[in-house]
Amino acid sequence: MSIKLSLLLVFQTLLCHGLTVGNQQVEETDYSWEEAEGYKECEDFLIDMEVQHFNEDNGEFDESGFFREKPKPKALQKICSERECASALNRSMNSPGCGYSERILYSGNWTTTRIDLTNPNGYREAYFRLGGYRSGKTNDRNQPVGMAVPVIKKWYMDENNDVISATMSFYVPSPYQKDPPASLDEEVTVEQWDDLIIYSRTYGGNREDPEHMEQFHYLREALSMENIKTYPHMIMTAGYTSPRSGQQRREVMLIDDDSMTVKTETEDTMDLLSNIWPALIDI
Repeated sequence: MSIKLSLLLVFQTLLCHGLTVGNQQVEETDYSWEEAEGYKECEDFLIDMEVQHFNEDNGEFDESGFFREKPKPKALQKICSERECASALNRSMNSPGCGYSERILYSGNWTTTRIDLTNPNGYREAYFRLGGYRSGKTNDRNQPVGMAVPVIKKWYMDENNDVISATMSFYVPSPYQKDPPASLDEEVTVEQWDDLIIYSRTYGGNREDPEHMEQFHYLREALSMENIKTYPHMIMTAGYTSPRSGQQRREVMLIDDDSMTVKTETEDTMDLLSNIWPALIDI
């Protein structure tokens, strides 16, 4: 057994019993990786437990670090027992393949705002705009509506697969789901989302980690093995936990192409593209 693999096994043993990583307290986990992630991992992704990080620049794999070296994701069932989860995301379907979870994202009301990708504080400002609605300061009833998880970000892509705009959304909690307050902030809208079939992978580290966005590559690889076609002009991420506040759960998501009713050639989407700004981020 290699020294690296031995260290990994010790690290994962400690994670299962709880430890502190930096300033982050990792909670004790008594469930398996499969239970935490919500799917069976592909054996091809677990070569001697070593990760081959995908390099987007050269399209090749770099052998560095370990697969699953980050803390185990917090199980969705545990999260939803502690706080309200969007009912749309709490209905798993049995996925025939490996390396991904398949779910139905049921229709519902979400509050949404644009993320200014030209502004280094664009994500933070988007979050606080949505927080204003949530607190009651910028909704027409002056009514706090509470907070449900996850927080979803959508990135819209052009024909060259470049990011052209992005949004952040909060799910409207159940007491206000059928009749949500109107927004007084012109930059925050209340949207009714249609049903979608989504495919996701889970990550237990922080959102800034490169391995977080690498999950899109593994998700596409897993879906390609099942000949599943996804909508090419949007990717999504979902955050279920507060950054650096204990055990984490983040998901990357792709949308089933057949369930996507709005395509880039439609009038609605063309209106969107005519008003977006260039992206200055590389995802």
